[in-house]
Amino acid sequence: MTQININVNNQPMSVISPISLSELIALKQLKDEGTAVAKNAAIISKNEWPTTYLSNNDTVDIFTLVAGG
Repeated sequence: MTQININVNNQPMSVISPISLSELIALKQLKDEGTAVAKNAAIISKNEWPTTYLSNNDTVDIFTLVAGG
């Protein structure tokens, strides 16, 4: 295992590699429901999160739906 640097929603973050998008979402304590993720500006399908691993200097954008009016 190695430590890598990634950028999550424009914030630098260090994580232990290997780490999948599913593991990152869990680490950030976010729910899968209503969440969308882009890795290096490409939207990743939710069923691909467990098998999509992050590399050093990857950029991740996490979008969550907010209910309200």
